[in-house]
Amino acid sequence: MLNDLNCWRLTIGLFGRNSKCVVRSNSKNFTISCFDFFILIISILISLTLFQFISVSYMLTTVPSFFNLDILSLFTLHFFLIAGLLLLCGDVESNPGPKVRQKLSVIHWNLNSLSVHDYIKLSSLQAFNTLHKFDLICISETFFDSSISSDNPSLALNGYRLIRSDHPNNIKRGGVCIYYKESLPIKFLNISNLNECLVCEIIYDRKKCYLVSLYRSPSQDIDEFDYFMREFENIINNISNPGNPNLILIVGDFNAKLSTWKLDDNDTFEGIEIGNLTSSYGLVQIISDATHVLPTSSSCIDLIFTNQPNMITKSGVYPSLHSNCHHQITYADINFKTFYPPPYERTVWHFSRANVEGIKLSVTNIDWERVFSNINVDEQVTIFNTYLINIFHNFIPNEVITIDDRDPPWMTSLIKKKFQEKDLLYQNYLRYGRSQFDYEKVEEACHSINNLILDSKNAYYRRMSKKLSDPKTSPKAYWSILKSFFCDKKTPIIPPILINGEYITNFKAKADIFNTYFSNQCTLLNTSSVIPNVQVLPLNHRISTLHVTEDVILKHIRNLDTNKSHGIDNISAKMLKICDISIVKPLKIIFSNSLNEGVFPNLWKKANITPIHKKGDKNDVKNYRPISVLPLCGKLFEKLIYDALYSYFENNNIFDINQSGFRKGDSCVNQLISITHEIFKALDSNPSLEVRGVFLDISKAFDRVWHEGILFKLASNGVEGKMLTLIESFLNNRQQRVVLNGQCSSWDTIKAGVPQGSILGPLLFLIYINDISHNLESNVKLFADDTSIFSIVHDPNISGTILNRDLDKIHQWAYQWKMSFNPDPSKQAHEMIFSKKINKPIHPDLSFNQLPVERVVSHKHLGLILDEKLNFNSHLKMITDKATKGISVLRKLRHYIPRNSLITTYKSFIRSHLEYGDIVFDQPNNASFSEKLESIQYNAALAITGAVRGSSKVKLYEELGLENLKSRRWFRRLCSFYKIIKTKSPSYLYNLIPHPNHYLNTRNQYRIPNFFCRTESFNNSFFPSSINNWNAIAYETTQSESFSTFRKILLKSIKPIPKSIYDACDPLGIQLLTRLRVGLSHLRDHKFRHGFNDIIDPLCPCNMELESVSHFYLECQYFINERTDLMNELRNLNIKTEEFDVTSLINLLLYGDKKFSNYINSNIINLSIKFIKETKRFEGPLF
Repeated sequence: MLNDLNCWRLTIGLFGRNSKCVVRSNSKNFTISCFDFFILIISILISLTLFQFISVSYMLTTVPSFFNLDILSLFTLHFFLIAGLLLLCGDVESNPGPKVRQKLSVIHWNLNSLSVHDYIKLSSLQAFNTLHKFDLICISETFFDSSISSDNPSLALNGYRLIRSDHPNNIKRGGVCIYYKESLPIKFLNISNLNECLVCEIIYDRKKCYLVSLYRSPSQDIDEFDYFMREFENIINNISNPGNPNLILIVGDFNAKLSTWKLDDNDTFEGIEIGNLTSSYGLVQIISDATHVLPTSSSCIDLIFTNQPNMITKSGVYPSLHSNCHHQITYADINFKTFYPPPYERTVWHFSRANVEGIKLSVTNIDWERVFSNINVDEQVTIFNTYLINIFHNFIPNEVITIDDRDPPWMTSLIKKKFQEKDLLYQNYLRYGRSQFDYEKVEEACHSINNLILDSKNAYYRRMSKKLSDPKTSPKAYWSILKSFFCDKKTPIIPPILINGEYITNFKAKADIFNTYFSNQCTLLNTSSVIPNVQVLPLNHRISTLHVTEDVILKHIRNLDTNKSHGIDNISAKMLKICDISIVKPLKIIFSNSLNEGVFPNLWKKANITPIHKKGDKNDVKNYRPISVLPLCGKLFEKLIYDALYSYFENNNIFDINQSGFRKGDSCVNQLISITHEIFKALDSNPSLEVRGVFLDISKAFDRVWHEGILFKLASNGVEGKMLTLIESFLNNRQQRVVLNGQCSSWDTIKAGVPQGSILGPLLFLIYINDISHNLESNVKLFADDTSIFSIVHDPNISGTILNRDLDKIHQWAYQWKMSFNPDPSKQAHEMIFSKKINKPIHPDLSFNQLPVERVVSHKHLGLILDEKLNFNSHLKMITDKATKGISVLRKLRHYIPRNSLITTYKSFIRSHLEYGDIVFDQPNNASFSEKLESIQYNAALAITGAVRGSSKVKLYEELGLENLKSRRWFRRLCSFYKIIKTKSPSYLYNLIPHPNHYLNTRNQYRIPNFFCRTESFNNSFFPSSINNWNAIAYETTQSESFSTFRKILLKSIKPIPKSIYDACDPLGIQLLTRLRVGLSHLRDHKFRHGFNDIIDPLCPCNMELESVSHFYLECQYFINERTDLMNELRNLNIKTEEFDVTSLINLLLYGDKKFSNYINSNIINLSIKFIKETKRFEGPLF
């Protein structure tokens, strides 16, 4: 019976699917798979048929002799029993079996340039990979250089990470790269001096496999080849272990031939040498087919060597994926276990089909006061969740879906079928004499597949374009589409974690490891600190409770972000917003009872943790930080507590004025303005002074808050009574677990720290460190856990003494309150000396935590790279490099998505990088500095429009409605200065303005006296340049009553009105029209004026007149028929072209006319584009 049951389990698992049939009753939901339900029905029908047969046989007493009635009865009973047991087991899996693959699959392809502009090769590789799911994809001749970033979205393969080794001379030639699965336990080894070579180690279950991927140039001279052989042998030596041989696999394009590799190849010197070397180490070459195929010849130069050929279960050659690439794909499947992420299930709620009125009515009809009577607040929360979830299940359709690796969104079954057909054609080519006719069939199939992929991708992008243009598309969906173009995968897979030399791949085990690590961070320093006696500050007010009102609760519910994840209670923001006012009453009861009891509900203190990679090795658990997801109802309650507590501290001026983190109206940029102003001012002094800055970082700041310490500081600042008791309950007995791919760790209790992901956590942290700057002599700046101290150096020894004294005070503060600063020696405190002196004085060393403070020449502080002279060259390079990555994506998207969406994409994903902190690092009078930034926007404008380099920047910006970046920095600087002047920014900035009350009385005295600036750098800095700009604008503008009015006036003065294309949707046609608009196209007049070498005059060959835009549209004799059609169709739109003069008519054809409706203008633009394309004047390259 047991064997039969297992057989049926396996059968259903093999043929079953993940869809589920949900049977609901008033008391319970029964869930079985649809296929299991089908099996049950078939079993019952067969059984009933057999019973009927038996009954009739008894009645007629004519049972056939070949039937044994007892056996038949037993079989029927057996069938019923099996079906029943299967349903009772509840453990039948779809496709059951281990989550461990029994093979490691590797391919190598020399694709002769993996250019970010040549998308078809990578797209073909991506499509091909959906059929095979290779573990490692090795590529030769990538043609990468330093200008191409590895994280360029155009190079992304979903589920894979990229590592590369480029040509040594930074030229676009040669080079190798490897795409490897994120789930693979892999480590790259730095044991090779060959530039175009990568070596990695794969470990699973204590077994190792070494993979080497390399490229050898055919142009090597004898010395270069000798060097290659020495280094190649060195690699083999390093990975060989005769005593305990590990699997070795070496792949690559060796550009060498040997007849023992392919019988009809002629031996080359390089092939003989490589063959002798590999044979001496017991390496066998396993590829025997041609890998480099030309119309008249073929050879085997793309090779795979291994020391254990018995481990190779399958190897060979796949045909090239591109007709212009003559290298075939070599592959090997190895009998080596690897891990891959299992699928997991998630419940999806279909809110668009929710019965909203039914939900509201059900929640309203519950007598919550009766339900909550005579039970504590924890029980109230449990009942509240149960009621709510049941209501949502009844009124919101939902289903359980399986989350697994998915094909690219443009992949189709037809493409997969064509790949299989091409493989058959290639096998026929190999099997039947390798005829030219068969080879051409393979190339035709390859070309056909590439066209299919292009068509499929274009269709996908057109669908996305249609969604972006559809006004019904929600903001969330709109941004989701745009983000998908810039990052191929939303949630990266956590790779195997390396613990004690062993890779952990199981997600449950990884979750436990992460949870243990994160929990261990929530520990305090083992110091002898004791809590002092509470001494309440002399304040006029105290805070002991808070007032809970339904209006405030409702306001916070309506302000919930529906994109935020829900906690363990499974109640999402959308659910709460659907309930709206109906859910306010039960929440108010719970909140009030919680406050009265001084108890924060335990369920709302449980957090799901997601590890997020920070930087460094992704296999190291230390390089991740936790992101907590808490129940939203608890966060609503936290918001009420936060509002009361924050207002109390602000109104009583308790917060340190130097603290900018988590403060309303303050920001990183505000603090950077303050810091850089003091430094610039010191450097500008006569004589120029130096500034010493020390940058500290509290280690694991949020995790190391001492609960007794924060309660003491709250009490010292006047927090008392039920409010203090409630916060104590909020901090105590918190629990967390890590969730990875649907797998959860066990729960751990947190003994220290404030919860990350909570509303109250940041505020409590600010209160905890609020006294850190007390009694310090240096200038202190705080931004949450970032602490920096500065000293203007009049005497190096005195300054050094003061800084060391302050560093010791900070160390003593950290010891008292059980916190630590920069405990890791590799992340020690950094010091910078800002100076413009040629002969710099000697400064005494600084020490902190009994370690020397490292002196650096640049430091990234609050997102801005500061350097010794504050010229910001390092920061400029960083942001321009980052922005440049996105421009290639824009160039690709231009062919698919609407122009308005392209502009939005540019502003959100590219310009935002250029503008963070721009008012701090701007140099208004430095033309070279401004031009470097402006060139990025100019390149983006070219990418969006398809215009030719050399086109007028002004016309391009007018075309797109973009302000130049210098004007935007002027605008943003004045907006910030307006807030400072009107005291809408922190007072520490207002206090930096000279004579702040001198200019506010009368019209004649509104100008602000500026600083005296000796140096250009100080004159370019924020305050001097802002005051100059402020004094230059109209008095009425400076007196604008509101910030929005002031902003609107300034923006109007710099923002061009964009030139509309009126819903035209022909990408190529829009590009050609834009070139005519901006004055650089194929027309001879345009090319002559821009100095093209292939044009000697601007005259049109038709009648030797100037080939201008007006000549092209209205006069050229070559296009009479097309022009006649154009004019007739304009007349059909009731446009009387004869009433227009030449200039007006050309403007009409290029831009439309505002006096016409959008419909008419759309037709005009489309007719103009049609005329441009039908003339074929703009086909072919421009030069």
